[in-house]
Amino acid sequence: MVVRHLSSYSYHLFGEYFKKRRDRYFDLRQELLKTRMNISYDMYLSLAVMCSILMSITGLTLAILFVSLFGAPDITLTRSVITDIFESFHQYKNVFLAVSTIVFFIVIFGGGTYVAFLNYPKLVNSDRRRNIELMLPYAVHYMSAMSGAGVIPVDIMSSLAKNKIYGEAAKEASYIVRDIKVMGNDLVHAMKTVAATTPSYRYQEFLQGAITIVSSGGDLEAYFKIKAEQYVIENRRQQKEFLETLGLIAETYITAFVAGPLFLIVMMSIMATMGGMDLMLMYLLIYVAIPIATIIFVILISSITPEV
Repeated sequence: MVVRHLSSYSYHLFGEYFKKRRDRYFDLRQELLKTRMNISYDMYLSLAVMCSILMSITGLTLAILFVSLFGAPDITLTRSVITDIFESFHQYKNVFLAVSTIVFFIVIFGGGTYVAFLNYPKLVNSDRRRNIELMLPYAVHYMSAMSGAGVIPVDIMSSLAKNKIYGEAAKEASYIVRDIKVMGNDLVHAMKTVAATTPSYRYQEFLQGAITIVSSGGDLEAYFKIKAEQYVIENRRQQKEFLETLGLIAETYITAFVAGPLFLIVMMSIMATMGGMDLMLMYLLIYVAIPIATIIFVILISSITPEV
């Protein structure tokens, strides 16, 4: 509810500005269409500006508190031509550093927020593409079974859209159904619209093939069966590649962050016993380097592991 009111208010303030610059934000409009977020580009950008302003105010507040509590960071420069030139301004150094700190906080909070808004649709579409392609083989098998039972294409898409187990693939089907039942378009036009705005190339290729079959009066059931078999073969190949990649990552982790650190720890312990080394380096290796590397590997494996 708060986000809705904030979106409306920000659109009232900045919407007209972005509406006049529609062509400039063509790429963003395409990305937003693919996210299925049901928000126009001008409202989205207006919300981005409003959030950036709010975060800039937050950054300003934090910067003032930081400077008030800890003072401006002290920077000592070695003597050079530049320091000689600005020697007369030395008395204003603290003021300059304080202002620079405040500006830095504002830019990081405000500018970072705006950049995050601009890139957020790409992140969403990347996740949606992965989810669609993950569930597409199962969705095609479902459509093939229903087509074999004599169900018409529109009802197949409608039934698929209601099965949330198919994730984003079901959502794409729901937009085909929406174009047919709400917008009044035919099946071919609806599939063309979704094919043009889906983030998944595989789903786009699947819909374009279905469009050709429907337009030419071909056998849609046979097409579904062929695509289902194709996706099963591709899935097996991808799973084999994933297992090979996972094995390579496991070997790298064991070599670099299990056997390697153990060797270093033993060597550092011997050197410390002989009085030739400070134990602080070994503590950093054990309590900082190894945990951070492990977290990085966990994130890496999580990002490449299929969800099903």
